[in-house]
Amino acid sequence: MNREYNILALLGGNMAVKVKLSKMSDSAVTPTKAHSTDSGYDLTFTSIKKIVGDVIFFGTDISVQPSGGYYFDIVPRSSISKLPFSMANSVGIIDNNYTGELIIPVRVHHSDQGGHTKTTSYPNGIVKLDNSRPPTILALAEWVLSRKPKLFQMILRKKYNCDFTEDSLEDTERSNGGFGSTDS
Repeated sequence: MNREYNILALLGGNMAVKVKLSKMSDSAVTPTKAHSTDSGYDLTFTSIKKIVGDVIFFGTDISVQPSGGYYFDIVPRSSISKLPFSMANSVGIIDNNYTGELIIPVRVHHSDQGGHTKTTSYPNGIVKLDNSRPPTILALAEWVLSRKPKLFQMILRKKYNCDFTEDSLEDTERSNGGFGSTDS
């Protein structure tokens, strides 16, 4: 089933940007904010698309398309710090010309990283979550779907274009001081 909705994202409290939202199933959930002052719209996982090693790809059954000149960042919610998860690609960029399903890659952090499949059994469980220890990555993914389906959010951003000009750079105090040079 493909139903299309128009949702509004508020910017600065005054300007609204039109965002098209398409639901791909009855289980799809329109992104929401817990508070009107929140910057991000919470995404709800609806399915497990695939598992590759320590990465679970969760589906949302939605696609979005912001108006021209805007895009979405998909980033973890702060509550993810309480769980052994991170976004596998650190941040997701949803350009306004991508109209496919939002699929979130979630990396599971545990002591036995690598060299297993989604059904490899861990006698002591993979990680402890709410007094349980799912024995496989697949069981862990199912746990997430049943209890913590809102781990990520999308934030509307303004897109800026730039023109690169090949030229000499100005001399600065920092110059080419890189990693850790500020505190040395």
